[in-house]
Amino acid sequence: MKKFNQLLALLILFSISSFSFAQTWNEKQTEVWNVVLASYADIDKGNADWSDKWVTKDAIVWGNSFPMPRNRDAIKRWDNYSFPQSKTLASQYSPVGIVVHGATAVVHYYYSNGAKNKQGKQKTTHGRCSDILVKDGDSWKFVSWSCSDTPDKD
Repeated sequence: MKKFNQLLALLILFSISSFSFAQTWNEKQTEVWNVVLASYADIDKGNADWSDKWVTKDAIVWGNSFPMPRNRDAIKRWDNYSFPQSKTLASQYSPVGIVVHGATAVVHYYYSNGAKNKQGKQKTTHGRCSDILVKDGDSWKFVSWSCSDTPDKD
């Protein structure tokens, strides 16, 4: 019974603490976050043309998986190469900060992705991203981002 009470107390504490970290986003922040999620929906489907829809023509992006910054054409070239190599099985994105300042937005978030390569081997990655979006007409588009996988603990 003592273990049950300890487990119950821990569960209640965890529930309370998780609610205390919950964010409430205003309409503009929600609009930007929905664009981030919609772009990942296209990526998760393996649509290498996603960048034509969601990324400005003059974008420059960089992350720890590439040795140099990439423009939109390079993003598309690498996606055409890498998307057929693996299939996304599961993904989750959790925002931690969204700032909308006029026609510019900055989004910080965590991600977890599970994928399977052509050989059937599964790999899970976790990390964080910082995205910069700009208003392009009536829609938001990415002008830059930087994402970093959490290092494997081998």
